[in-house]
Amino acid sequence: MSGQAPPPSILRRRALSALGALAAGAALPALAAHEVARWPAGRAAPPLEATDLDGKTWRLADLRGRAVLLNFWASWCEPCRAEMPSLQTLADFHGQERLAVLAINFKEPASRAARFVQGAGVTLPVLLDPEGAIARAWEVRVFPTSILTGVDGKPRHRVRGEVDWTGPEAARLISTVLASS
Repeated sequence: MSGQAPPPSILRRRALSALGALAAGAALPALAAHEVARWPAGRAAPPLEATDLDGKTWRLADLRGRAVLLNFWASWCEPCRAEMPSLQTLADFHGQERLAVLAINFKEPASRAARFVQGAGVTLPVLLDPEGAIARAWEVRVFPTSILTGVDGKPRHRVRGEVDWTGPEAARLISTVLASS
C-alpha cells in the first residue's frame, strides 16, 4: 500500500467488525443494530396509498382488522438487504390475513426493486415510493425503518435499523400489535 489511509467505508467496516468480535466474546455488551420507539401518543397514521410491483393499489385503511408492518427499504441499503429474509419469514409465519408485511421501496425504479426481490426470493408485497413522498409523510430518515400498526390501524412502534424479525425482541413487538384493539 502507498501509505494512504483506507477509505472511510473500509475503516467503518473494520471498526464494526472489531466491535462485533468484542461483543461476541462478551468483552463488551452487544451493540444494538436498531432503535425501537413508541409511536407518539395521539399522533394519527399518515395516509398510505401505494401501488405494488404487480400494479395492485394498497391502502392502509383497507388493512384495518389485521396488524401491519410497513418496512421502508432500498436495494442500495446493505442492512435493508440483510433484513429482508427475516421479514419474509415473519410474513410467511403469520400469514397476510393476520399480519400484513409491506415492503415500501424508497425512490428506486420498479425494475430495480423487482430485480432485487426476485433474486432474494421475496414474495411479500413490495410497494413503490418513487418520489419518497410516503417516506416523508411517515418521517422516515433511516433505512431500514419499520412501522408497526395494530389491528385498529393505529401505529404503535417505529423501529429504525436492521432487525432479526425472527428473534425474541421482534416477537414481543409483534405480539403487542397483534393484541391491540
